[in-house]
Amino acid sequence: TSFHKLGHFVANHPVFFASAPVLISILLGASFSRYRIEENVEYLLAPKHSLAKIEGNLVDSLFPVNRSKHTLYSDLQTPGRYGRVIVTSRRGSVLDPHHANSVLK
Repeated sequence: TSFHKLGHFVANHPVFFASAPVLISILLGASFSRYRIEENVEYLLAPKHSLAKIEGNLVDSLFPVNRSKHTLYSDLQTPGRYGRVIVTSRRGSVLDPHHANSVLK
């Protein structure tokens, strides 16, 4: 009986039940307009006004990196002075002493 009444209610108000999910999806999806991927590791790890950032900007201003088209392609693709490595282990944990030593080597 309750599903029968619910079906009648939905059938009597089709515009609401057709447009409400679309409007809710648009409102919730609007936050993705400000979404961006941050490539700068320094921005993610260091505080905004840290001494490391100030000194890094000073070094970059005094010793600029040659980003001309005559340099190597790999040099143009480096995001900074940092590299990212993902370490996995087939057996055991990556934190085992044997695996940790091989990562450090």
